[in-house]
This record gives sequence, C-alpha cells and structure tokens, in this order.
Amino acid sequence: MPARMPSVLVLDDRAIDRELLATVLGHAGYAVLEAATGAAAVELIGTARPDLVMADILMPDMDGYEFVRLLRADPATAITRVVFCTAAYDVDEVRRFAEACGVTDILAKPWEPEEVFRVVEQALEAPRFLPPPLPEAEFDREHLRLLNSRLLEQVEALAESERETAEARTLFETLLTSAPVGFAFVDRELRIGHINEALAATSGISREGQIGRKVAEVVPDLWSQIRPSFEHVLSTGKALLNVEIVRTDPGAPGGSLVWIASYYPVRIDEEIIGVGVLVVDITERHHAEEFRSVVMENMAEGLYALDGEGRLAFMNAAASRMLGWSEEEMRGRSVHAAIHFQRADGSLYPEEECDLVRVRKEGRAIRVNDDAFTRKDGSIMPVAYSAAPLRSGPSVRGVVVVFRDVTEERAERTRVQRELDALTWVGRIREALDEGRFVLYAQPIVPLKEGEASVELLLRMIGRDGEIVPPGAFLPVAEKYGLIEEIDRWCVAEAIGHAAAGRRVEVNVSAESLGRDSDLLGLIESRLASTGADPSYVVFELTETALMKDLEGGKEFALGVYKLGCSVALDDFGTGFGSFSYLKSFPIRFLKIDIEFVRDLAANPANKHLVHAIVSLARGFGQQTIAEGVEDAETLALLRQYDVDFAQGYYLGRPAPLELPADP
Repeated sequence: MPARMPSVLVLDDRAIDRELLATVLGHAGYAVLEAATGAAAVELIGTARPDLVMADILMPDMDGYEFVRLLRADPATAITRVVFCTAAYDVDEVRRFAEACGVTDILAKPWEPEEVFRVVEQALEAPRFLPPPLPEAEFDREHLRLLNSRLLEQVEALAESERETAEARTLFETLLTSAPVGFAFVDRELRIGHINEALAATSGISREGQIGRKVAEVVPDLWSQIRPSFEHVLSTGKALLNVEIVRTDPGAPGGSLVWIASYYPVRIDEEIIGVGVLVVDITERHHAEEFRSVVMENMAEGLYALDGEGRLAFMNAAASRMLGWSEEEMRGRSVHAAIHFQRADGSLYPEEECDLVRVRKEGRAIRVNDDAFTRKDGSIMPVAYSAAPLRSGPSVRGVVVVFRDVTEERAERTRVQRELDALTWVGRIREALDEGRFVLYAQPIVPLKEGEASVELLLRMIGRDGEIVPPGAFLPVAEKYGLIEEIDRWCVAEAIGHAAAGRRVEVNVSAESLGRDSDLLGLIESRLASTGADPSYVVFELTETALMKDLEGGKEFALGVYKLGCSVALDDFGTGFGSFSYLKSFPIRFLKIDIEFVRDLAANPANKHLVHAIVSLARGFGQQTIAEGVEDAETLALLRQYDVDFAQGYYLGRPAPLELPADP
C-alpha cells in the first residue's frame, strides 16, 4: 500500500484564503483539515493530530502568536509543527517573534503553488522540537509592541490619506474659483449646482444668485444654442467637445462674443447625475475667426494646431486623451520630435521627410491614411490624418491637424482578411477531401510495465505542391465551417482499417462529431463489421473541451463505443475544472496526462505532485494512465517510478507516415 500522505490543518478566518490553500494542498495529495478560528483549531489538533498547521497571523478571536503559545503550553500539542501565513506584517518582524514560539517557516501572501509546496515540504522535513517558552510577561510585552506598531502604521496611513484628500479638495476649489476658464455643473433638471466666477461673470448675475436656478433663466438669449448640447450629453452619456457659442456683445454694437464649450457627463456609480461644462473665451484670440473656421471644418476625434515652426499651439481633449500628453505639457514643443519621430515599424522618421513639414512649406492640405504617432508612454498608435495650412493673408502661419486612431479599423481589416484566408482554406480542405490528400501519421504509445504497444493516429494534409500541412493550419477552419465531421468520419474509418490489419490505434474525435444528431456511431459499427477489426484495438480520444460542448451527446458516444467493445481515452486530463466529474459517469479506460504536467517533470515539484495524484486517481477508478510529451530519459524514468502505464513523446518516437492498409 502507498505511504500515508501527511495531514495539514489550514487555519484562516477568511474562507476564500482557507479554501484556496486547502484546494492546492489537496490537489497535491495532502490530507487537509480546515478551521476558521484558533479555538476550533486547538480542539481539532487535540483529536486529529495533524502533521503540520498552516496558520494565518491576523485573526479576530486570537492571532497566530496567541494560537501558537496556546499549543506550546499543552504538552500533548507542544511539538506540533506550524507555518505562519502573513500578508499584514513585515516578514522579518514576523520571523523574529515567531522563532521564539518555535515557528521558523513563513509563507508570505500572495503565494504561488510552487512556493506552498516548497514551504510545506521544508516544514515537514524539519525535526520536531519544543522551544523554550518566553516568560509570560515578556511574551505579552513583545506581543503588545507588535500590535501597537501595526496600529501606529494604520493610523499614520489614515492620516496621510486624509491629508491628501484635503489637499485635492483645496486644489479643486482653488481651480474652480480662480481659473480663467469657465467651469459649471448642471444637474439633470438643468439647474446650476456649481459655477466659478469666470463663467458666472458672463451673465451679469452674481455667482450666488445663479446657484439653484435653471440655465434657461440665467442666460435666456443663449438657451436655444446650448440646450441641444445638454440634452445630447444627458441622453447619450457621451461628451460633446468644442462647441461654438456666439453671443451679441452688448458693449460693441455689431460685435459678438465667442466661446468654445465642452460638455461632459458627470457620473456617480455609473448613473449620470448631470453635466460638467468647460467654457473658454476665444473672442480676443488673434485671428480667432479664421482659427475657429479651420477647426470646425476639420473637426474629428483628435485635433492639434502647430505654429509656423512646427511647435504645438493648441490641442483638444480627444488628442490629449489619445496621445497621453496634456496641452500644457506640449505647448511650445516640436510635435515632430515628441510624437512623429518614428514610423509604425519603429524606424526613425526624419523631419525633412515629414508630410506635415510639407504642409507648412508648400501651403497645401494633405490626407494621410497610414501613419503613426508615438504616445507619451512610448507606444506607437496607427493613425490617419488630414492637415491644412492656417493662413494669414498670403503666408502660412501654422498647420491644423485632425487625426483618428485607426487601431480598430486595422483590426477590422485584419479580421476581414482572416475571414478571407479562412474561406480560402475551406476550398483547400474541400479539395483535399475530394482528392484524397489527407494522410495519417502514427506516434508510438509505449507500455512502461505491462500491456501492449499502440499508436496515436495524427492527421496531416498534403498540399497542392506535395507539402505536408500540419493540423493546426486547417482544423480550426474545418471546425468553424462545418467540415470537421467529414474529416472525423474519414479518420475513424481509416483508424478501424488499421485496427483490422492488427494495429492497436488511438484516434481523436472532435466536439462537433459527438452531437446527438451525428451518425458517427453508426459508421463505427458498420466499419467494424465490414472490416472484421477487433474493437478492443480501437481507442477514441476525447478532450474535456469536446465533452463540455455537448455533455449528453458525449456521454451517449462514449457509452456507444464502449458497448461496441472499443475504449475511450480522456485527453489533456487535469487541465480543466470538470475533469473529475467525467470519471464517475463516463466509461473511460485511459487518462492521458497533459504535456504541461510532464514537461520539466524532473525539475518541477508541483508537476511531480500532480502526476502522483493523477496516477492515484486513475487507479481508484480502475483506469490506466498515458503520459504525453516525454522528451528525455530522466522524465521516462520518473514516469516508471510513479507507475504510469504508458508513455509517448519525441524521446520514444516522432510521428511518422503510416502506410494505409488494404481495404478488406
């Protein structure tokens, strides 16, 4: 009989942490006990005598130190091994006090499964000993010091948070009251909730006199212009940027006041509670009318303006958001040097070759559909843009650039191209089926103790020029476009033919062929009868993914082939969360241990535990195991040591063409 696996008690008041650790240990084969409180753990230790306790330090009823001290005080439990699990204390601080309690192993959260296995094995291998107890007064004093230190840190963190919040509030209030840009908040009833002095002054009504009043009452002459903007933001939840507002200037007959306004939805918990308004007075800007005209004619997602030297003069919110630069950071800097210095492939883009320089020098507009800008974080963004010269009489005094991020457009083009490529593959697959250009390769499956050797049949396609096409290139397309069932039927028929020639074979069956409307079972029965093949020579490999797509259909197929005398292997075992449920309800003969668990077996303790567990599980259900991906002699030796039944991989034999048997 196999040796008893050590038992581990997991003590943690947080159920999610406790269950996660218990799951990892249980998957590795340890017998796991659980307790949510120190008192419950002490009682459980007295009866179950676990080999190891993994105890959280921060718990409400008693912390880890108190728990260990209680254990050490009882001669019956004094030498119990304990590992501390901590995320709240400094690990070095934990270790100093823990060692006085006889705890030398510390597991710091968050942890990886490999670290858990390492710490558990280390603790179990350490000798049991009874540490000299600290005097009670000294223990209480040191314990209190640790608790006070932690409390002080939390108080300081809270004070710092409150200070930062106060600073942010003060900064916001300062900006709101003193900024030359107008700010306001308007609720869903279109009443003014907040407004700064800069914006309040434009109506001639005091700031206090506007709070609580409807916008239509405060600026009746502008209401017809601005009402659609508020309604748009409230109804769509989308910002509306750089909307021009024009008002007759009462101090200058025939003159006008001009603002650019942006409207933003204000949300609390995803609910829109109103509209934030940002207003910039552009009346007195030099050449404001010309600037606004160019802006409105070329407005798109992102917009920026350059002066005559290629330096940034203006950037809208969309451009700032996409590029990661604020207008303040970029104003006066060379835009080419900051965002346009490299192409999409990362190669340098000399300024003398830049199309935007040509706009400045030649004074003509351009459109570029395939270019790239570099964001502040260094990432490259594909863009399309239009650029127009900003004129002052006959001379060019700048450039206005309107651009958009074409990442999604490129992705869509790629998707369309992928679909076209897939359709091309559909034709190639159809031709291969019609012209008999599918072949089977065989990879040996070698017995490690007893049993007969067999081969797994692997599908390949012969291209038009005689090249061998691997299955990854065409099977996904065949599955998507409904050709996989026909391919499966061919593979199954060929596999049974090879079985009739005296070969033991395994053949894969896809999810689409397991449906309840499939007639694959009928084909198998007919082919077995016509060839006289021994059904026990045929094994059908199913993946958990295939079973999950149609559980009832998969179960019906598995039972059907079992009744015919064939066998079923569950492929990629251990990679899914539902694998264990199939072992109880499906007639599975072989569990194929996934290559991820076999790779690096010699150097990976977690994989060793998992392979051990899978072999034990298979034996419990009366099944045999097959290890995939064996690449070297050391791995093969370990698999023999772990009592794995069969193995396959490049070390034992690569897939090779298999001659077709004569059709009986």
